[in-house]
Amino acid sequence: MKNYRVGLSYIGIIAVVLIMIPNVMYVFATPVNDVLSNNEAKFWLWKVLENIGRFGLMITLCFVVNKKPKQRNQLFNISAISTLSAYYILWLLYFKGIFNGLTLVGLAVFPTIFFILVSRKTSNIFSTLFAVMFGFFHIAITSSNFL
Repeated sequence: MKNYRVGLSYIGIIAVVLIMIPNVMYVFATPVNDVLSNNEAKFWLWKVLENIGRFGLMITLCFVVNKKPKQRNQLFNISAISTLSAYYILWLLYFKGIFNGLTLVGLAVFPTIFFILVSRKTSNIFSTLFAVMFGFFHIAITSSNFL
C-alpha cells in the first residue's frame, strides 16, 4: 500500500481508451445482426460483480499509481499489442456479421488479458485484481449466453 498514490496513470488512461474505441463505434454503428445487445447476466449478482470489476479496473488503472518503476519487459508490450490487435480483429468480424460463439467469447477474453497485462506492466496490484474479477464474470456471462 505504501508504494501506491492517487494520481494519473497515462498508460492506464491510454489502455482504457484503446479498449473503448470499438465500444464507442458500436454505439454509433450498431451491426444489423446485433446479438451482443442480449449479452446480459441471467443472475443479477453476476452483473453487479462484473460491473464492480469493470469500474474498479478502470478507476484503479487510471488513477492509482505505483511509485515503483514500471516493468520494462518488452514481452508485456508485445503481448498487450497482440491481444489488443486480436480484440480489434474480432470486433471487425462482428461488425461485418462474421461471428460465432467462440468469437463472441473472444470479445470478452482478449480485453481481460490486455487489462491484466497492462496492470502487471504498471505494477498495479489493485487493477490486476479488478481485471481478474471483471474478466471472470465477463467471460462467464458471455460464455453462458453464446456457447
